Amino acid sequence: MSNLSTWLKAQLGPSPLVSASMLVMTTLAILSSFHVTPSLPPWLGYAILGVVIASANIYIGSQLVRLWPRVEGGAKPGTYRLRPNRSVRLSATDGELQALSGIQALTELSRMIGLAGVKSEINALVQRLRVETARREQGLPVAPISLHMVFTGPPGVGKTVVARLYGTILRDLGVLEKGHLVETERAGLVAGYVGQTALKTKAKIAEALDGVLFIDEAYALTNRMSQGGSDFGLEAIDTLLKEMEDKRDRLVVIVAGYPDEMQRFLASNPGLPSRFTKTIRFDPYSAEELVQISITMALRDGLRLSHDCHAALAAFFSRANMASDFGNARTARTLIERAREAQAVRIAPQLSTVANIDLTEITLSDVESAIAAMS
Repeated sequence: MSNLSTWLKAQLGPSPLVSASMLVMTTLAILSSFHVTPSLPPWLGYAILGVVIASANIYIGSQLVRLWPRVEGGAKPGTYRLRPNRSVRLSATDGELQALSGIQALTELSRMIGLAGVKSEINALVQRLRVETARREQGLPVAPISLHMVFTGPPGVGKTVVARLYGTILRDLGVLEKGHLVETERAGLVAGYVGQTALKTKAKIAEALDGVLFIDEAYALTNRMSQGGSDFGLEAIDTLLKEMEDKRDRLVVIVAGYPDEMQRFLASNPGLPSRFTKTIRFDPYSAEELVQISITMALRDGLRLSHDCHAALAAFFSRANMASDFGNARTARTLIERAREAQAVRIAPQLSTVANIDLTEITLSDVESAIAAMS
């Protein structure tokens, strides 16, 4: 019985009444399209209609009772929002986040390898949001909090992943309605003709409303201007700043890139530093962290690295991270893919002759082959 209940919940989703009603309507539409008319006594049709109407009223009434105490005035007159659920409680232990009341994104963030400084910054912001919410509930003055951020760091250190979790956290805290992430870069904002860039930028912002707009390599918007050429990047920045102000209750923007380039980006327009007041630095992963990341990636793919691989991986990452194009976790992912190819070459000829061959183990020889291919 419990299995049936679990299955029904998974099929019907968080609003079972709405889902069931849609299922009934779809079934009736299919029957109608094939001119199939069920023969039912009149009283049964009226009974079904009455049950549907009563159920809908009960559902709407229960939602009003549940949500009405959390309705509060928005930042602008005449607007309203839901106050974050007070059952959400967060704590920090040893510099890591712990989600005590079901914010799954915080749990995922705490489980990410490394990023201690990033986790500390996100924790501080979440705690600040909780305090400001408590002040609002007590009728005390509330200071506005800028949620826009600058993420600085090399490629492959988890900036996009953290941005996605950040949006989900803000949604679960009631700050954003959706909390989805829209990724873009210069090409997604800048057009090749006068007047088109503003339209293109506004379209991307509209896609990100009630969520997070993540602009990777944002400094590319100003690179051509710094070289003295004609460029529409300035138009994109001006449009972005205006939309951030006009839609400040519905939009969070994160710009990301290398530290020095992002400093020049912020200095390119007087309005940028005042909008992006918080910068979070993503440090490169250490060799030991990259070994753990490699192990985690392999496990997610249904593989396991033999223990004697660890020293070889650590030595490889210690050498590789000296290169200017080192990709951190991206390099780890590439190495695992190469190791899978080496494993396939090793065991494929044995599939027809060896019984119960281990398809999950990545051996030292597989890793050494992968390292050789990447060197």
